[in-house]
Amino acid sequence: MATDPSTADTDTRVPFSHYAALLREQLRPHTPRVLLLALFMFSGIGLGLINPQLLRYFIDTAKAGGAVRALLMAAGAFIGISIARQLITLVSSYLGQDIGWRVTNRMRGELALHCLNLDMWFHNARTPGEMVERVDGDTTTMANFFSEFVVQVIGNAIFLVGVLALVWREDWRVGGALTIFSALALFVYNLTRNVAVPLYTAEREGYSRLYGFLEERLVGIEDIRTNGGIPHTMDRFYEENDEVYGRVRRAEIMGELLRSITGVLFALGHGLAMGFGIFLFREGTFTIGTVYLVFHYTSMLRRPLYNISRQINDLQRATAGMRRVEELYRTTSRIDDGSQRLTTRDGVAVAFDDVTFAYVDGEPVLRDVSFTLEPGKTLGLLGRTGSGKTTIARLLFRLYDPQAGDIRLDGAPITKLRTADLRSRVALVTQDVQIFHASVRDNLALFGEQTPDARILAVLDDLGLSDWVHGLPDGLDTEMTAATLSAGEAQLLAFTRVFLRDPALVILDEPSSRLDPATERRIDRAVNKLLDGRTGIIIAHRLGTVQRVDDIMILQDGTIREHGPRADLVANPESRFSELLRTGLEEDMA
Repeated sequence: MATDPSTADTDTRVPFSHYAALLREQLRPHTPRVLLLALFMFSGIGLGLINPQLLRYFIDTAKAGGAVRALLMAAGAFIGISIARQLITLVSSYLGQDIGWRVTNRMRGELALHCLNLDMWFHNARTPGEMVERVDGDTTTMANFFSEFVVQVIGNAIFLVGVLALVWREDWRVGGALTIFSALALFVYNLTRNVAVPLYTAEREGYSRLYGFLEERLVGIEDIRTNGGIPHTMDRFYEENDEVYGRVRRAEIMGELLRSITGVLFALGHGLAMGFGIFLFREGTFTIGTVYLVFHYTSMLRRPLYNISRQINDLQRATAGMRRVEELYRTTSRIDDGSQRLTTRDGVAVAFDDVTFAYVDGEPVLRDVSFTLEPGKTLGLLGRTGSGKTTIARLLFRLYDPQAGDIRLDGAPITKLRTADLRSRVALVTQDVQIFHASVRDNLALFGEQTPDARILAVLDDLGLSDWVHGLPDGLDTEMTAATLSAGEAQLLAFTRVFLRDPALVILDEPSSRLDPATERRIDRAVNKLLDGRTGIIIAHRLGTVQRVDDIMILQDGTIREHGPRADLVANPESRFSELLRTGLEEDMA
C-alpha cells in the first residue's frame, strides 16, 4: 500500500546525528573534493588566527619605540596574509557550492526517478505543479546544507575553538569567561534550532499549493478564456498568493528573531572582554597590545557565532525540505516490480481472468472481465464512455493492478514480469500526442541516443513523412513544438515512435477520429503496417476503425456484453455488433 506523506510523523525535532549521517552518505562520492575543501578551509582558519598576533606585535613594538623596519615587516605580513586569506575564502566558497549542487542535483534526480516509479494513485492525488515544487523546490532548500553548512558551521566551529584556545593561552581567566560565554550562546542556539521548522514547512507547503494552482490554470488557459473564467481565476490566485505571503511573513519574522539573538549575545561578550581587559591591564598582566588582542579575538567571535546562528536558521529551512523529501522517499508504490523477463518479439498472447478493478473503493469500473487474445490477432474494443475501455489499456501497462483476477501475457501474470520489459513491449497511440520542445530526433526516439538516424529516416519514409522531414530547415535537428504540426502529422509521428520501439502489443485509442478523410487514409495505412504480425487492441469510437480487426468485444457498465470473432458477429443479425452496424456506432455508443 502507498504511504501518504500526510500521515508522517509530525515531530519537528531532528537530532544532529541524523544530519551527520545524511552528510556522510551524500558526501562520500565526493571525497576528493571534500578533502580539498577541508585543506583550504583549515588554511583560511589558520591565517585568520595569525593576523591578530601581528597586530599585537605592531602595537607593542610601536609603543616601545621599536624599529620602523620591524613595523613595516609586520604591516606587510598582515596585508599579505589578509589577501591570501581572501583568496582561500573564495576558493573554499567555490568548492563548497560545487559540492552542494553536485549532491543536490544527484538527490533531485533520485527523487524524480522515485516519483516516476510511484503508482498512478499517487500521481492522481497531486498536481504536476505541486510535484515540481516537491522535487525541485525542497531539494534546492537543502543545497545550502551540503555547501555552506560544511564551510560555515564546521569551519566556524573550528575557528571558534581556535580563538578560545589562543585566549586561554593569554590568560586562563579571560579564556574561561569567553568559553562559558560561547558555550551559553551555543546552548541558546540549540534550544531554538527547531523552533521555526513548522513555519518553514508550512511555507514550502504553501508554495506547493500555489504552483499546483498555477499549473492547473495554465493548462486550461483556453477554457478559462473562452468561458470568461479570468476574473474568478485571478480572485483565486490572490487568495492563494495571500496565503503564501502570510506563511512566508511568519517564517521570516521568526527567522529575524532568532538571528537577533546573535547581536544581544555579542554585546554581552564585548562587555565581558572590555571588563577583563581593563582589570588585567591595571594589574599589569596585559600590555596594551594584549588588551587589543583579546578585544580583537572577542570581536572575531562574532563572525563564527553569527554564521553558526545564520546557518542554524537556514538549517531549519533545510530541515523542512529534508522532512518533505524523506516523506516522499517513504512513499512506496502499490505496484511491486516483477523479476520475470518478457522477450517476445512478435505478437503476444493476452488473457484477462475474472478481472475486477476500481479507481475508488466500492465503485468498480471493470467487473469479472475475462477474455483471451491470440498472438498476432487484433481486438476491436467498443463501448460507451466510462464502460472501461481505457482502463483495460491502463491495466495492460500496469499503471494499476486489479483488485481481483489475473492478467497474463504469454501465460505469465503481468505482476511477475519486469515492469521495464512490460512497458517496452506494449505501446499505446492515442488521439492526444505529446510533442516536446526539442529536436525532431528527440521527439521521435524519445531522447534515446541509441537509435540511429538511418532507422528513423527509414520509418518516416515508410509512413510517407520523408518529404515533410526533408523540408525542415535542419532535418532531424530541427527544434519543434506542438504548434508546428498538424493533427495528422502529430499522429504519424506517434506511429513513428511506436515503430522505433518495435512492440509486441499495440493499443490504439481511435487515433484517426479527429482527422480529415485524406489524412485518415494515411493513418489507416500506418495502422495496417503497425499491426502486421503484432497483437493489437483498437479502442474504437467509429465503425470504420474496426473493419480490419479479428475479434470484437463490447463493454457495458464494466462487463462484457458481447465478445466474438468479427465475422461471426456480423453474420448474426441478433448480435449487438450487427445492430450497431445497422444503426451506427456513433449514435448508439455515445
